Amino acid sequence: MAVVTYEPTRTDWVQSVLFDRGYLSKIRGEAIKVYLVVIEAGGGEPDRSVTISLNQLTTRTRLSTPTVIDSLGQLEELGLVVSTTRQRGKVKTYYIADPPALTAG
Repeated sequence: MAVVTYEPTRTDWVQSVLFDRGYLSKIRGEAIKVYLVVIEAGGGEPDRSVTISLNQLTTRTRLSTPTVIDSLGQLEELGLVVSTTRQRGKVKTYYIADPPALTAG
């Protein structure tokens, strides 16, 4: 008799972060689009670094530059992404965090 094993998928991780851990209710406005593009650029997995330019983010999301910048700031405040490159004018590298569940409140 064959034993079927279950392997979690990328979708499971994204679902866990957004729904089970409560982050969907904390992400405001267009930031969800930016978050999904960053996740996709990182292969859909947590604990990865992804290098992506502001131009790439604006093109993929079809959002304005100020909106993308505000969205990235919001995602960093929530701990969903961490900017690991801080030089102005350089392509940034973001670390896709695997955040803990939010506390109620």
